[in-house]
Formats: sequence, C-alpha cells, structure tokens
Amino acid sequence: MKKVDINNLELFYDCLDESNNLLYEVFHKPYFELLEMTVKNILAGEVLTDLDSENVEKLQGIYDKIAEVDFTVEDVRKAMQSIVLRGFKEMRIPNGNTTPDTLGIFMAYLITKLCPNKKISILDPLCGTGNLLLTISNHLDKELSLFACDNDLWMTKLTGMLADLLSSPVEIFLQDTFNLNLANMDCVVFDMPHSENDGEYFPYKAILNYVKMIKEDGCMIGIVENDFFDYDKDKKFKEELLKEMSIIGLVELPDQMFQSVKPKIIIVLQKKIIEAKKCFMVKLPSFTDVKEFNKSLMEIEAWFENNNYNKRSEEN
Repeated sequence: MKKVDINNLELFYDCLDESNNLLYEVFHKPYFELLEMTVKNILAGEVLTDLDSENVEKLQGIYDKIAEVDFTVEDVRKAMQSIVLRGFKEMRIPNGNTTPDTLGIFMAYLITKLCPNKKISILDPLCGTGNLLLTISNHLDKELSLFACDNDLWMTKLTGMLADLLSSPVEIFLQDTFNLNLANMDCVVFDMPHSENDGEYFPYKAILNYVKMIKEDGCMIGIVENDFFDYDKDKKFKEELLKEMSIIGLVELPDQMFQSVKPKIIIVLQKKIIEAKKCFMVKLPSFTDVKEFNKSLMEIEAWFENNNYNKRSEEN
C-alpha cells in the first residue's frame, strides 16, 4: 500500500471543501446534503447538480483539479474522514462515530493472522461513517466482501459515499443492529459505543447476537471500554460467549488515545473451542513510540507463531 501523499490528501480535501462551500451559497442546505451532491458530481466526472451555467463552470473547475491526479485509497479516505469530521462540527453532531486510523490498521493486522483465506467477508454491524471498515479493507491484500449496518440514515449514506469514492463495494443495511440477519461471516469488527448498564448491558447483548453471524473458525475483533467485563457480575455473559467462542487476545490501548472518554481495549475472539490455551494480553504503548510498539507487536507475533497460526496462513 502506498503511503499517504500529504499534498494529494490536501488537494482532495480542498476539492470537497470548495465544492461544499459553493453549493452552500446556492442551496443553504445541511453540510452532509451538500457533501452528498459533491460526491455524486465527483463520481460522475461532471456537474449533475441543477445550477446556472456560471456555477456549473465554477464547480467543474474545482473538480478538474483532481481529475488527472493518481490518488491512493488512503489519500481519499483520509480526506473524506477530515471533511466528515468538519461536517460533524458544522452540524454540531458529537463525533463519537469515528475510530482512530491506527486502530483500524492494527485490526487489519489481526485479521491477516486469524483469516488466512484469500477471500473473506467482513461485517461492521455498528459502522458509523464506515471509516473503521474501510480503513481495514484498505490495509488488507485480500478479495473482500464487505458488509455494514447502522440505524442512522446519514451514517449509512456517509459509509456509502466513502465506499463509492474508494471503489470498494459495501453492502449497507439501514436497520437496528439486532435485526441484522447475516450468516457465515469470516470476521465481525466493531467499535462499541459507550453504553450504560440499564438492566441489559447493550455490548453483551450485541456481541452474543454477532456470534450467530460468524462461521466456524471465523473471528470477532472489537473495541470496547476497558471495564467491559466488570458488568458481568454473575458470569452469565462469559459463560454464554465461551460456548462457541474462544478469547484469543486482549489488547489494552494507550490511555492518551481516549482523553475525553473511558480507556478502551480490543477483544479478539475466534469461533472455535480451544482447550487449555492462554490468550495473548498486551498493553500497547503510544503508536508514535515505534520501538516499544514493535516490542508489543513481536509479543503478539510470537503468540501466533507458538500457536501455529502462521502455519495456517502459509497453507492458505
């Protein structure tokens, strides 16, 4: 995968931003509606929006700036993510639906270890803007079938816009995560939103529901708050979970990533009963501390090697 070209990223961002600003002067619509118009125009390679000739010419001039540029998928994804974050701010929407890029890249690494086949299916049943799912897909050298679900119309639209710009087909469901009826997924990924324990702890109910959607030997990799297991006072959740899944690993994430919210961990599960095998438990340092981060990665790599996962990957 090519590294992000900061100049290309800024060029694509500026194109989105300038187009949105021009469209706002004409239509005075909410930010994401303007972004939807912009994305449709970019994908078409021409101005589809109903405008007078002067504004059509101005818009076309904006789009022409990016027409011949060879953007990487990460250039486009990062630019789109930045413009979506701006949209949250403009529309005064809390931006709790975005997951740090580094976590998506790290989760992609874990998927390469747990899903050795060349063709795999991945579901994000709490997709938000789609950034986590598409960060993961951008960092996997596999033939992917991608699925996403959210109960918010604009979240599904933003996921669709990003997927279209990246030419990464995603089957998107606008519905409650508990009504999702899929099966035989190789991998389920998610960034679990904050939830209060109001009698039925949402993350437990959701995760047990997702277990049904995973094929045998498939995996679940999810970001949860670090007190996730504390709500399981009677151990019923863990007992139910371990009937079909094994805990492969627990990764404690750097505290500095979550200054305004609870610290989080990544839970790594596999739909396979593994007897007498310890999971890997790692506390990640800051992702900017390359030396210490690589040490943590080597610990995880050693666990997979010692438990014959690398051999499985080679065979596929």
